[in-house]
Amino acid sequence: MKARDYMTTNVVTVGRSANIAEIADLLRCQRITGVPVVDGDGHLLGVITHEELINIFLPHYLSMFDDLAFLDDLETIEAQTMSEIEPTLFLAEDVMHADPHTVGPDTSMMKVAAIMLNNKHVLLPVVDEENRVVGVINRSAVSSAFTGAAGEEDSE
Repeated sequence: MKARDYMTTNVVTVGRSANIAEIADLLRCQRITGVPVVDGDGHLLGVITHEELINIFLPHYLSMFDDLAFLDDLETIEAQTMSEIEPTLFLAEDVMHADPHTVGPDTSMMKVAAIMLNNKHVLLPVVDEENRVVGVINRSAVSSAFTGAAGEEDSE
């Protein structure tokens, strides 16, 4: 079982100057978990998932707590955050996970699964020798590979 057998080849990508409002809309409309960020020649620059988008809006100090139950109401924090952040001003290059893990088309699905689980990735770009995106693999593809589920291309 190789990455090429389970990757999505009709890859939705964005350029470095796409703003996060456009990216969020793209993820929602395409029903995908993330997108590779590429240059004009299709070379991988980074990856943006819902996690990177959400992190923009969450105050960093909230990540220090495992349980936020002691906070009765976050409306004040939410209102302040939303008034300070203009989504169209943040670009892909500002929020992308640069230098992401990648795999090649001939990478074994066992290695793909290990990389995804060990690094908590929901999406892995599949790149060629020149670091051009030729596909993506998501968790659904990995579970399909191991369970024998239909190998048709899923959305990311």
